Amino acid sequence: MSKKEYQSYEYIDPDAIYTYPNSDVLINKFGLTDAARAYEMEYESVLMRLLELEVRPIFVHSMKDILRVHAYIFQDIYEWAGQYRKVNISKQGNAFMAMQAFGSAETYMNLLISDFQKNANNREDIIIHLARILDNENYFHPFREGNGRTQREVIRVLGLEKDHRARINLDKNDEIYNLYMDGTVHGDVRKLELLFSKVLCRAKDFV
Repeated sequence: MSKKEYQSYEYIDPDAIYTYPNSDVLINKFGLTDAARAYEMEYESVLMRLLELEVRPIFVHSMKDILRVHAYIFQDIYEWAGQYRKVNISKQGNAFMAMQAFGSAETYMNLLISDFQKNANNREDIIIHLARILDNENYFHPFREGNGRTQREVIRVLGLEKDHRARINLDKNDEIYNLYMDGTVHGDVRKLELLFSKVLCRAKDFV
């Protein structure tokens, strides 16, 4: 099995509020305008912060905590880390949540997370709840950049709160990558449930 290919994001951003003039490079704290260098710096700084979260995770009980996770991961590179995006986004022709609906989206995400905390008490229930949370967080797509990395960290810590390991590693397993991408891009909750059935295990059983 090989990884599927997906089209890039499309942004409705006529004023280019996130990018340098006549460029697709995101405005960053280092002033890097070369795409390769900016990507390298982002990758290195994000990796360091994710490793820190392995030791001291930010536990998630509401959207405010998801904003905190994003702010922590991207604090070194973007001034707007931890802030809702100010542009609309689509991928593969599928539009994510419009900015005008963020208030209701935040309320619904809070309900999903609360329901998970209260009612996901066995492996099957955890799988179902995590799939719904990931599907809705992805459709929300609250950030201009870094949604996927934030999602996966959120899912990881939610699993930890239920004494489970829920790590989605996209680099080492093409099947996991395809399930994650198909599930999130196309809003296919069944594929996300299948994804979690493959990656979820009790923390004490993981070696």
